[in-house]
Amino acid sequence: MSIDERRLNDTVRRQDGAITLAQALDCGYSHTTVRRRVAAGEWTRVAPRVYLVGSHRLTPTVRVRAALLSIGDHAVLAGPAAAWWHGLIDECPAVIDVAVDPQHQHRPRPGVRIERRHVPRAASDTRRGLRVTTVPHTVLDAAAALGLEEGARLMDRALQQGRVALPILERLQEGRSRRRGTPVVVRLLALAAGGAVSEAERRAHAAMTGAGLVGWIANLALDLPGYGSVVADVAFRREKVIVEIDGWAFHRDLRAFLRDARRQNALTAAGWIVVRTNWHELVGSPAEFLDALREILAARA
Repeated sequence: MSIDERRLNDTVRRQDGAITLAQALDCGYSHTTVRRRVAAGEWTRVAPRVYLVGSHRLTPTVRVRAALLSIGDHAVLAGPAAAWWHGLIDECPAVIDVAVDPQHQHRPRPGVRIERRHVPRAASDTRRGLRVTTVPHTVLDAAAALGLEEGARLMDRALQQGRVALPILERLQEGRSRRRGTPVVVRLLALAAGGAVSEAERRAHAAMTGAGLVGWIANLALDLPGYGSVVADVAFRREKVIVEIDGWAFHRDLRAFLRDARRQNALTAAGWIVVRTNWHELVGSPAEFLDALREILAARA
């Protein structure tokens, strides 16, 4: 069988520099030729029966491709790695989750977590040549794996960008009661449904109390000239400092943003300084919020 270099190069280019042993053999290479290329340093083995060709770099994209290529066409990218493949998180995780049908047996391999579960065709898409769980399934799987804080950022981003709708996530979750991470996902869906603001307010109150900040009033009603009545989430009357507490970005549409901007301008004109915080900051880095608030209060004292 003659070697079809053009087809091999097309395959390598389509797969970001990776090629499987089976693909190389199908293009006319022999086992001996592949071993010779590896021995000469022209090809690098990056996964079982998967090689990186020539000067191509081992990027996160190649790592993900190699993981699925080494397992086979039945493999489905899932979890945080699928979220990264969809562009929902910024960094590729160190461990790549791959779902395979229970009847398939695969040996463990470094950097890959194989989950034996059936993924229906309706629950997967083909993206950039790889079979990957759909965005709604990916959001739920990845949020369960990432935990409360990072899972919330992922779900918030997906909802805010319109990549998925909350009712779809809620409906899918009804059939996942026995899946790993279910309590986290249930809580995140409750936050997405409107609970993030109230929880953010509770966390802000607890943080300020724990930091020894006094003199603040929650839900203070104010009458602003030229604007009307407003209710400040938290107000320090003596220093004329207001803390506005948001939930998730998903809850703020453009109309609310513009309304808040006019409201903040009216507060500024009346001599108030507005400090903004949100659920993500209060969960992930409340010290930053408290430091900024202390600094402003000290300057206004």
